[in-house]
Amino acid sequence: MKDQYPRRRKRRTCYHRLRKRWLDVRRASTPNPAASAATQLLGIFGFILGRVPIAAPMPTPQRYVAPAMSPRQVQRIDAARRLGVPTRYLDIVLTKGKVPYPVLIEHIRLGGATRGDALDELRKTIPAETLDWLAYIEKRALWSELTRCFRPDASDEDTHVLFLKSTLAWVESQKKSGNNPSEPTETKHGLEPPKPGENEDPDGEPKPPTP
Repeated sequence: MKDQYPRRRKRRTCYHRLRKRWLDVRRASTPNPAASAATQLLGIFGFILGRVPIAAPMPTPQRYVAPAMSPRQVQRIDAARRLGVPTRYLDIVLTKGKVPYPVLIEHIRLGGATRGDALDELRKTIPAETLDWLAYIEKRALWSELTRCFRPDASDEDTHVLFLKSTLAWVESQKKSGNNPSEPTETKHGLEPPKPGENEDPDGEPKPPTP
């Protein structure tokens, strides 16, 4: 039995077709929340990584090359070598002939390489009889004993006398303490007094002193 009142089918117009198309486009353009959140996180991570400074590559170690000496430095070193003096004393030796005691004593107080150069020059200046005492001072670093031999107002001769007195006192102290120091330097340099009868002639005539 057919429906007594059949429904009329609505006739679709251009408006319906446009509305349907608009709804389809709206559904397609609706963003996915999960995809949107992932995109935002990727953007944040990209921004943070972009702000982090890139570590610079480690430089390759370069071998140290000493700068070339100037011609003047080369001449000074050559002149000091010919004179047999340290370069630091070249100007003083050329001007005064030797390094004064005040300069040597002050450089010995400084220590280091300066002290070594000063001691080398001091050995050339002090009396030869005091070299053993100086070696003893240097070996035990008794620099205060060495500076006692220097007075700012003393001449070179007075300073030599002070060195000799200190050497004699050292020899006497070594004998009293039971040590057997090396023979005094004056013995090595022919300054030992003659023994009794050494300069006498068998015939009774005294021999002239040996030069």
